[in-house]
Amino acid sequence: MKRKLWAFLLGICCLMLLSGLALSEESNPLKVAMQLSNSTFTEPEEITVSIRISNAGDSALPGPVTLYYSNGDAVEDFGEPVLEAGASKSWSGPVMVTQEMLDAGKITFRVRYSLLNDAGEAVQRSRNFSKEITYSGGVASIEVNRTISPTTAGKGHEVSITYDVVNTGTVDVKDVTITENKSISASSGVIAQVAAGQKASYVFKVAMGTQDLTSQATISYTAGGHTETLTKEPATIRYGEINLKATLTSDKKGGLPGDKIKLSLRLGNSGKKDYVNIRVTDPTLGEVFSGETATAGHSIILEKEIEIQETCDYQFTVTATEDGGQEIETTSDRITITAVTADQVVSLDVRAEADRDTVYQLPGTVRFKVYVTNNSALDVKDVDVTASGVRLYTFPSILSGETREFTRDVDVSMAGQYQFVAQTQNQLGDSVSFESNIIRIAYTAPTEVPTEAPIITPPVPVLENLPTEEDLPETLNLLEKVLHIAFFVLLGIFAILLVLVIIALSRRAAVRANAEKPIDSLERVGSRDYISPASTDKQSFPEEETENTPAQDAPEETKEKPETPHRRHHEEDATKA
Repeated sequence: MKRKLWAFLLGICCLMLLSGLALSEESNPLKVAMQLSNSTFTEPEEITVSIRISNAGDSALPGPVTLYYSNGDAVEDFGEPVLEAGASKSWSGPVMVTQEMLDAGKITFRVRYSLLNDAGEAVQRSRNFSKEITYSGGVASIEVNRTISPTTAGKGHEVSITYDVVNTGTVDVKDVTITENKSISASSGVIAQVAAGQKASYVFKVAMGTQDLTSQATISYTAGGHTETLTKEPATIRYGEINLKATLTSDKKGGLPGDKIKLSLRLGNSGKKDYVNIRVTDPTLGEVFSGETATAGHSIILEKEIEIQETCDYQFTVTATEDGGQEIETTSDRITITAVTADQVVSLDVRAEADRDTVYQLPGTVRFKVYVTNNSALDVKDVDVTASGVRLYTFPSILSGETREFTRDVDVSMAGQYQFVAQTQNQLGDSVSFESNIIRIAYTAPTEVPTEAPIITPPVPVLENLPTEEDLPETLNLLEKVLHIAFFVLLGIFAILLVLVIIALSRRAAVRANAEKPIDSLERVGSRDYISPASTDKQSFPEEETENTPAQDAPEETKEKPETPHRRHHEEDATKA
């Protein structure tokens, strides 16, 4: 019975404690939010953590807020802010996710702050908060492939030993260290990191002596916080004179899946004997060529077209029989054909314009304008624009989606078709070309200018001597004399007429002067009585005085004036008045 009672009381205490904790949590004004840049891990790695702390209460916190890492170190960048009501403080920074965090499945931080108790006193509080993470327990695994070229070499010839490290696991491998045999290299080769699913290579080069060489390597790497080691079995590089050299090349370094690539194998026989029954194989392609012959002192070229499927390495192994029955083996250098995605392909659009389509003289000047548009998803550099092999312009760079242009005056020497080519390099270093539209320029002979009427200059007049009198005909001499006489006769008549006119004008002037006097003009011929009865006697008139007989007139005082009818009338009028 007592046990049941104690159990009941213990349960009541636990409920009260839990209720107090829940009430405390609900009344806590400090709110925390945390975000991670990555929440799924295969190994320890560094991520970015963002934290935001807010005061959701109605009053300011009584003391500063401090943020701590899970190891107890304070986050110095966060500082010690005092949060007012409704205020918040954010922080973001790098955090190394350790193996302990991966095993615990969460990343934890701690915050320290102050609250007021019921008595109004500031009380220190601390609180842990965390974010869950997922640890997939990544698998660390690598595959190491070794390639030796050539496998047999003469003195002084260079031999390449290539190690390809393929990460076949789910986590990145780091610090890959390859330690070769001392006869190959005294120093180790290092690859810093190989991402999951990727491949990296390291090449040792050594000059062949007069003895065989042995390649044997130890490879170590780190993954998931652990270090792993593996070894590569020994391989012999034989000393010997081989006069058959294999050189492998390709017309392109790569392309889109489905593109065609041409592989060319050149076999040069520098010896004095033929090589027959030549057989060429490749680890990826299998048997490539067979039954070929390389005669002494000559070379042959064998070509193979392949279709790109994925990024792949090719290295041809050549076996042949020397004339005389000895079999030899050699290898070519290794080449890599890269499969690229559509966003890695360079694509340029080239468009050209001309200010005319006909010239009327050769050479004739035509102004061309060329536009180059980068339709790629990446920027391109050093774009050369050429025409008929002559470089006209170079664009240092053309951004993705950008169109650049230039104008050139070109002297065309003949009618025909003109086209521009833009050349650049793709991501693999291959030269790629893009052609513009074709512009046709015609030649037409110019229209002849109409012939203008010539300007005729009048001839210089020729001076001729006038004929003398001796040269004149007799008739003309007689006519000249008659005209001379007639001239003087007319001149005399004119003078006489002029004198008569002068005399007439003088007399007329005199008559006019006399007419202006108030004396009747009849006084000169006597007087007549118009009142007395008419007399039958003839009135005699005095004789006219001449200039030679002077007039004997009486003095003006004593001489009586003859009475004229006019005077009498004038006098009568005066008396009446």
